[in-house]
Order: sequence, then C-alpha cells, then structure tokens
Amino acid sequence: MNTEKLLNTELLNTEQLSVSVGHKVLCSRLDWQVAPGQFWCVLGRNGIGKTTLLHTLAGLNRPAGGRVLIQEEDIQSTSAQQLARLRGLLAQQQADAFSGSVLAAVIAGRHPYQFGFGWDMEEDRALAMQALEQVRMAAFCAHDVMHLSGGERQRVALATLLTQDPLLFMLDEPTAHQDAAAQIVVMELLRRLPPQKAVIAACHDINLVARYASHVLLLGDGQVWQGSTDSVLQPEILQAAFSCPFEVVENGSRRLFMPVAGVS
Repeated sequence: MNTEKLLNTELLNTEQLSVSVGHKVLCSRLDWQVAPGQFWCVLGRNGIGKTTLLHTLAGLNRPAGGRVLIQEEDIQSTSAQQLARLRGLLAQQQADAFSGSVLAAVIAGRHPYQFGFGWDMEEDRALAMQALEQVRMAAFCAHDVMHLSGGERQRVALATLLTQDPLLFMLDEPTAHQDAAAQIVVMELLRRLPPQKAVIAACHDINLVARYASHVLLLGDGQVWQGSTDSVLQPEILQAAFSCPFEVVENGSRRLFMPVAGVS
C-alpha cells in the first residue's frame, strides 16, 4: 500500500466490539476508529479493563462480540507473521527468561521480516542500535538484560518494538517504572513517530495524557467516552469515570488535572 493511500485509510476499526472478563462486561458494542498519525491513550481507574481491552485489540484475546479490524482485515483471520508487521504490543511487565545481551534482545524485534537463514543481518543490527539510541539505552547494548532495572527493561522492550516497526503501536503503561525524565523521553518518542503510524497506549497519568495524546478512550463502569483529548478530559467526565472530583489548574497553554478529596 502506498503512503498516500495509507494515510487516508483507518488503521484500526472496532465494529460493535464487546469485551468481558467472566460475567463482567468491560465495554459493549464499541465502534471506534484509529487513523494514521493519531496518538490514543486509554484511561480508566485500576481494574477497569485497560489491559484486557488492549490485548483484545492486539488479537491475544477473543472478543465477547463484534470484530477488530486492522487495515480492514479481521485480526482473527490474519496470519501471525502479518499481524506482527501490522501491530506490535508492549506489555506492562517485562520478564526475560534467558540471559542475553540487550542488543540481541532488540534485534529479536525483526522476527516478522526474517526468512530462512536471514536472521541477524547487518541491517537488523543497525536498526536495533538506532532504536536503542532513541530510547537512550545504546550505552547498554552489551549489557545482560537480566541485570537491568525495571525501567531499563521497559525501554529495551520499547526499542524492540521500534525495531519491529509495526504500523500500529500498542503499549500497556509505556511509562511504568520510569523516572520523570525517562517518561518524557518515551512520550516524546511516541508522539514523533512517522505520520503513517498510530499509537494506542493504556495509561494512568492523566496529566501526561493531556500533554501528549491527540485522542482519549476513557473507560468507566459500563460507559466509554472517546474523542479528542480536550473534549474527553473534562472535569465532569473524569469524575464520572473515576468516582472522584477533579480540579483543573491552568498552566499557560496546558491544563493540569488534580484529584481532590472526597473519593466515593
């Protein structure tokens, strides 16, 4: 697909999507579109189902009803290799089972493009080093992944996702375990991805979302709000979703959302 056509085609659609865990319905009959260049953040209180929704969108869980389509193809009928080229998923927790170098872990992101004996080509190594530089982990390329901190592992996982180079980046708490400076590095990187890409990130920091996301999908008990960041991040909507009143503080052109006492 050429770049012009790609930019005019929605990357992800949900059609009447229902997601549930046991008897608990997380969302019902969700119609939603994600276009190239958009940065969506999924918000909601703990346990509301952000991770479960993300896994359903990625094709790891089957929906209770409806469909998820990426580039107009139902993900349930898309091959694993093709799906890995279309979407990449960053998990919330990184658990490296085997010892190995950081560079080797990031090169593994090229798996959707490898055939036969083409593994670990020089081009793959160059792409992996570029990704490590983007997440400011290039100096750790020879380090053992088992010896990294939680935040460092998360940035290595993000570098692996960059090396995978999908059209749709799906991330579960991409700033988890990161200090303040690293959070900014991660969010700036996601915001500056090429315009043919799109991002869906489950997040919990409302103020980071307000600063970086172009759009928000907000989950509440049986309710979903979706739209531009400014339209969804309104005090009355946040109170309905989080069962907590919010105060908005203006800071130049930015708005800061502060929860206030009185959680119900």
